[in-house]
Amino acid sequence: MVQVLQAGEPEATPAAETPHDDRVAGAVAHGVRVLLAEDNPINALLARTLLEREGCKVDRVADGEQAVAAASAGAYDLILMDLRMPGLSGVEAAKALRAKGVASPIAALTADAFDEDKRTCLAAGMDDFLVKPLTQEALRDALKRWTTSGVANGLGGGWTKTATRAKVAG
Repeated sequence: MVQVLQAGEPEATPAAETPHDDRVAGAVAHGVRVLLAEDNPINALLARTLLEREGCKVDRVADGEQAVAAASAGAYDLILMDLRMPGLSGVEAAKALRAKGVASPIAALTADAFDEDKRTCLAAGMDDFLVKPLTQEALRDALKRWTTSGVANGLGGGWTKTATRAKVAG
């Protein structure tokens, strides 16, 4: 293509190309539904931001009772559960969800990374254990392990099944 310049017109310069940054990775969990049970607004904001960067649709609740109600009423691909919440703790909420037959994978969120805490979480029916402050890498790994989106993208996982029916409010 030949560009014709008229007198007095500045010479066009090619647009600078944006260099490729290998540190930026594409989202791994497009459309994955996540229930975030976190009472601390700052921790909730961080987790929601990281989840949305990965393409997740996030519902947030602030305590264990709300987590049980939300997970019992809707289908989630993953539940992220803070262990220390007012009222019903994350461990108690996980036990209640398993007793109700909720099969979605539950990952504990806690600042305490002791082996005893991990054993308590697993005994309560939780599937994974994430340490706060939550990092993008740890979250991405959990999404790959526990959601069908990770399987669809060839990233592992495969715990939850694709929904074949939906409950409609009447």
